[in-house]
Amino acid sequence: MSDIEALRKSLALSSEGLASEDKKKMAVDAITTIIDALGRGVGPFGEWEQRCLAAAIVALRAGKNDESRSLARRAIWPEENRRNSGVARLLLRPGMLTLPELTRELEVAVTMPSRRVRPVE
Repeated sequence: MSDIEALRKSLALSSEGLASEDKKKMAVDAITTIIDALGRGVGPFGEWEQRCLAAAIVALRAGKNDESRSLARRAIWPEENRRNSGVARLLLRPGMLTLPELTRELEVAVTMPSRRVRPVE
């Protein structure tokens, strides 16, 4: 099994039924683990990965912990599962284009209080 496959498997645990703070921790751990792995060269770091990780951090800021973790995991999807149309909607964000910038933004997001997203009435 390759390093990237092992990384994918390590992040496959379900968060169903967990408390919000536990889901947030899982999302932060997933983003951190993926950034660290990509920094070590476990996988490529290109536009796909930039967009997915930036979107994961933005979702984390919004308190969307499950979505955040899902977007982070999408960054390490196999090539055959990637579709440019699926990631094109995720914006390239200034200040979130390199691994150090993403790490810095993640650190800021972690310190922010969780925001509850209110349903539209």
